[in-house]
Amino acid sequence: MPGRCLVVGSVNTDIVLAVPRFAMPGETLLATGVSVIGGGKGANQAVAAARLGAHVTLIAAIGGDPFSDLRYNELEQEGIDLRFLIRVPGLGGLALIECTTEGENRIVVAAGANAALDVARVRGAMQKLELCSDDVVLTQLEIPLPAVEAALCLAGESGARRLLNATPWKDEATELLQWCDVLIVNALEARQAAGVGGVEPIELVATQLVERVPVVVVTLGAEGALLLTERKRLRCRAPRVPVVDTTAAGDAFTAALAVSLLEGECWEEALRRAVWAGALTVGRAGAQPSLPFRRELEQAIGTAPLILERW
Repeated sequence: MPGRCLVVGSVNTDIVLAVPRFAMPGETLLATGVSVIGGGKGANQAVAAARLGAHVTLIAAIGGDPFSDLRYNELEQEGIDLRFLIRVPGLGGLALIECTTEGENRIVVAAGANAALDVARVRGAMQKLELCSDDVVLTQLEIPLPAVEAALCLAGESGARRLLNATPWKDEATELLQWCDVLIVNALEARQAAGVGGVEPIELVATQLVERVPVVVVTLGAEGALLLTERKRLRCRAPRVPVVDTTAAGDAFTAALAVSLLEGECWEEALRRAVWAGALTVGRAGAQPSLPFRRELEQAIGTAPLILERW
């Protein structure tokens, strides 16, 4: 039986504004639509993993506001273990998202209750969970970095596999790379993590990072993704699909990769599944509403298997 997926991360309320284009500095632009939905990279990845069939536990913090009540109810309905979801006074995390008609997005996040997720809370929860080598721990950078480090270190002590989706990148996060088994970043974050400029070929950047992390995965949007280990160099092209909203595509990708590891898939198959999961997500609006279910992913893979390249 597959192990558990423990997600340590953020829970946000996303206020999504549909806009014809991004506003210029100082310009007021009228939105063509607005929606309020569940988000936050931790919650998104927890929901995505649960929909793909994993047993998911979420360690996170929410506020005492009505938005946080809605987020709790939604996560509970997804079947996620919320024993270690703490409540703190004040607002939960908030994200303001502008989404253009071309599907591009621009996001500003206010941490809110997420800032209260500290080392003591993470340590206490993980000790009660008694993780083992069958489990996967997945975390991101929308919570305080000491909490991320604690999650990765405690996972390592238990033998659980450690996945770090290092977004949004902070230079202080460089020290975290030594504690993770799998690093998942987009092309910009890969360059930031490697400390190089934008002119370096992304293949070279990924090669530099794999000297510090056993497995490096770089998402490339419509171009698919790269996966590197000491012995493997894989590229998976993304399928051509209509793009409605790219929000949470990286979360779907990351969750699919984690679930594939839980189920014992090889890296080649894990990469194919992750790329398809991200592609399915961009075809729908919103963060959590767009995340695919397992049957959708399996149907897509069966209909249009993706071809891997080695380089």
